[in-house]
Amino acid sequence: MKLNMNYPLIQRIREEEEFRTPKNLLLKLLIFGIVFLIASIAESVAMFGGFFPKLMQWASSQMTENGGGTVSSQDLMDKLQNMLLDPEYTYILLVSTVLATVVTVCFCIFVEGRPLRTMGFRKENGILKYFIGLGAGFVMFSLIVLVSYLMGGLTWNGFKGGSAGSIALVFFGFMLQGMSEEVIFRGYLMTTILRHHNVWWAVGVNSVLFAAAHCGNKGFSIMAVVNLILYAVMISLYTLRTDNLWGACAVHGIWNFVQGNFYGLPVSGIDSGDTVFSMSLKGENALLNGGAFGLEASLATTIVMGVIIALLLLLPYHPKADEDAA
Repeated sequence: MKLNMNYPLIQRIREEEEFRTPKNLLLKLLIFGIVFLIASIAESVAMFGGFFPKLMQWASSQMTENGGGTVSSQDLMDKLQNMLLDPEYTYILLVSTVLATVVTVCFCIFVEGRPLRTMGFRKENGILKYFIGLGAGFVMFSLIVLVSYLMGGLTWNGFKGGSAGSIALVFFGFMLQGMSEEVIFRGYLMTTILRHHNVWWAVGVNSVLFAAAHCGNKGFSIMAVVNLILYAVMISLYTLRTDNLWGACAVHGIWNFVQGNFYGLPVSGIDSGDTVFSMSLKGENALLNGGAFGLEASLATTIVMGVIIALLLLLPYHPKADEDAA
């Protein structure tokens, strides 16, 4: 099957004069690795900054309880590790990802020298496409939940009603976190490959590396790899067809939020805290519900992503002729 090559985003990327990126794919990937590392370090610094006041508050209380005694560095490290795994502080991890977004965007603007429109950030209908993306992401993951439930992989536990403030804070965090991954893998990596290589290379490479970036998550499995690649292929095609990265950012953010804080399921192996409803994994067949990694490692995700990818490839596509500046 030949992928439609008339996507306006591809034309915009290849026609843009101010876009400095090497033609060699391996060199592109080497540079991507460096940018990804710097972005990850920046994210870690922001995360530590978020935890530092809470860590110092804990240390102060420990010293008071110990009659003025000191707290060892090992105790501090153990407490920090516990905080990283505590759903109460998930929002700190999520909000910290904004620095990874800033680093990546700055690299594209100041090093590659290209405008934001070549990343997919366009002003035309940006708000509309963002809200459409929120709806699309909600429907996509809800379909996965439904398929898994019908196959016997989930148990419905009903309304849980967590703290509205906590859920709202995590929602905001997931919007930032989803945007971060889309900017890095679709807005930057996919588009810089598209500058000199065909669509299949751009979609395939960014999808494989996207899956690899999650290899350290709890419950990571072969099915998780397959489905993360399928998700990345889907969202890459979605970005190209909508000609706008804003929608992809919304899909990714709401996908994670709905999974963790609406249905109450693990998000790529992570417990994200308070949730509106409660569902639990049924049985020990990880193929039906993804096991510790969550539904993203289930057969239900494979089925839904496969159908959506087929629709994105096969449905007629009629691009608009406008080229609004970013």
